[in-house]
Amino acid sequence: MNLLAQADVPPLPHSLSFAGKSALVTGATGGLGWAASLHLAQRHIATLILTARTQKAGEAAKAALLVDPIVRTLPTQPTVLIYELDLARPSSVASFTSKILAEVPALDILLLNAGISTIEWQTTPETHTEQMFQVNFLSNALLCVRLLPLLRSSAAKSGAASHIALVGSRTQALHTYTKYPVPDTTSVFAFLNDRAHYRIQRYADSKLLVSMWVRELAKRTDASVVTVNDTCPGMVSTNLNTRQPWWLRGIMTVVNAVRGRTAGQAARSLINALSAGPETHGKTLGDFVIWQDRTRKKMEKRLWEETLGAAEELAPGSVQEAKLKD
Repeated sequence: MNLLAQADVPPLPHSLSFAGKSALVTGATGGLGWAASLHLAQRHIATLILTARTQKAGEAAKAALLVDPIVRTLPTQPTVLIYELDLARPSSVASFTSKILAEVPALDILLLNAGISTIEWQTTPETHTEQMFQVNFLSNALLCVRLLPLLRSSAAKSGAASHIALVGSRTQALHTYTKYPVPDTTSVFAFLNDRAHYRIQRYADSKLLVSMWVRELAKRTDASVVTVNDTCPGMVSTNLNTRQPWWLRGIMTVVNAVRGRTAGQAARSLINALSAGPETHGKTLGDFVIWQDRTRKKMEKRLWEETLGAAEELAPGSVQEAKLKD
């Protein structure tokens, strides 16, 4: 037995089925996103929407899914659709969500998996925001706002709750907001996008933002209509660390070889979150169980308000359409 290894991820129930449902998975061309998509396809998902930064990458992911031995033997193969999406570009988020709302009649499952990790300060090409703030948190929150009406209408049609699951992380326990709090007089967005306040723990910081968003969104969303949660897949052997400096990539390669779960194993946590009940609404999950909340109420409320402002800037009227105004 490897004493350094993580605990095994529980198996998914054999009876778990997504028959008749439609799911959208971001970051689906590799790693956790592709593995989660495979789990969905093997469990009879009717329509699977994959996002990719390029159509070519998306088509390659689709082809790999459809030749899987289990998927190939299903009585009915899933309809797999490819949409381009770059979370570092708000214009891409805007055009993507407009296309989904115009072209997709129903959406039962939204799995927001795409994310990045680096210890280096990097900014986005359009808005020059700090990249992990934009990709790991803000763009995912904007996707929630824009697609929430479609998830609600799909729940009304199906008579069952739709699901939103974001990929979180228990590394949020290492956040820097206790030692370096956002001043009450400073915008949370401005603070996090000021290089002077950047710390190498920004990945952990960004994942705490995700959990804050999930808690606030859940307060304004009926769990029987749309269940919202975030889930930690643990340490996973994927390409998440490709943006790290070369010396850190080398260290992480060794650590992942010893401790890392395979993408297929870790993706079971994501599928569990997508099928979990209302008791997980607004919660962070880890290995199928609810993890301790990390609440910072004052910052959380301010983050919520500023994020809704960003949603309105991206798509005027979207907050009202999502019924998120207090």
